Amino acid sequence: MTDTVELDDGGGEGSVRVVGTAHVSAESVEEVQEVIEEERPDTVAVELDEGRFRQMQGEVADDLEPSDLLEGNTVFQFIAYWMLSYVQARMGDRFDIEPGADMQAAVDAAERVGSGVALVDRDIQTTIQRFWARMSFFEKLRMVWELCLAMVGVGGEPDDEEFDIEELTDGDVVTAMMEEFRQFSPGGAAALIDERDAFIAHKLVALRKAGHRVVAVVGAGHREGIEEYLRNPETLPPMEELVGTESGSRFSPFKLFGYLITFGFVAFFILLAMAGVRQGFLIEVFAAWFLFNGVFAFSLAKLAGARWSSAGVGGAVAWLTSVNPLLAPGWFAGYMELRHTAVNVGDIGRLNELMKDEETPLRELLADMLDVPLFRLIAIVAMTNVGSMVASLLFPFVVLPLLGAEVGGVNEISQLMLEGARNSAELIVDALT
Repeated sequence: MTDTVELDDGGGEGSVRVVGTAHVSAESVEEVQEVIEEERPDTVAVELDEGRFRQMQGEVADDLEPSDLLEGNTVFQFIAYWMLSYVQARMGDRFDIEPGADMQAAVDAAERVGSGVALVDRDIQTTIQRFWARMSFFEKLRMVWELCLAMVGVGGEPDDEEFDIEELTDGDVVTAMMEEFRQFSPGGAAALIDERDAFIAHKLVALRKAGHRVVAVVGAGHREGIEEYLRNPETLPPMEELVGTESGSRFSPFKLFGYLITFGFVAFFILLAMAGVRQGFLIEVFAAWFLFNGVFAFSLAKLAGARWSSAGVGGAVAWLTSVNPLLAPGWFAGYMELRHTAVNVGDIGRLNELMKDEETPLRELLADMLDVPLFRLIAIVAMTNVGSMVASLLFPFVVLPLLGAEVGGVNEISQLMLEGARNSAELIVDALT
């Protein structure tokens, strides 16, 4: 059943009737239409932002700007967006209804009865950015892993578990689902649920203060939080705390690992130089490092479907990952790839359609997905970085022993580094005294 409650402003001017729906429920669609046609409100508020509303109206999704897509963690944010979209698409497919049909029904009903339509949700890109920033490293890793498992499981048997769609709007069930998500990621839940409750409530309070009679159609998971804010608007957090870019956690295992490699890389050459190792040997080691990183990064980029030019650029700068972890070679390969192709949010819908096919073998499925520009770009960026990282890990154990024979083996290199450290210490002491 769809849950509704009506809350006025206490002054008799405006009111808000909150309708909690399941986004993939045919019953919710019918009840949304009935409520709006019965109430004939001044305004129908829907849980949509401008971008999602335009897509719902059939407008073509805008191409994504390369600088926006490859900046910072944006690629990974699209992975998060894709996973959330995929889960909803699978549920819609299971219950034979288009995800978001409840919102479309609300918009259509508003037009029929002459009500205005208010888009009251926060911009999806802001939500996903803050959602990703609030998640811990291990939560992100688990989320990406779950998406990979979903891809691998596409060719398996359909899930025959019985599930009642009406439960999706039952208060106790929704609360349990929200609490389960909070246990998985408290920070992610705050950005995806709590902040949006407050953002939507801000919009509804403003409409109510302006004297509008409003029917607000929102997901059942948001209803309780929004109602609480409507009853106690003084508890709403300031709007400026709900918008803008979230900085996220400063600690990252990947960055820490990168900085350690940088330190080791620089220290290796400095200490050997301080030990008096001939310059030619150091140049040979650097050349081997350059080629070893380049070959791995280039090969994995090509495996992901990169053009020769893109893979070449990624391979050429792969050694920089060891010098500066903020200059990942995948970014360079991605920028080159985007000179020849365009990606847009609509690619996510194409990926979801491909993943619905439960008959296609995994190898063919991955090939089809690599034909989708957004997925190919993500794969190229990720695989180029992985190639460089693997090369950095293998170099001391595979290549360095071969080169070390010239100076007496790996053990001798260790001794030379210790000698370099002693010489450096002596120089520092002499300088201080």
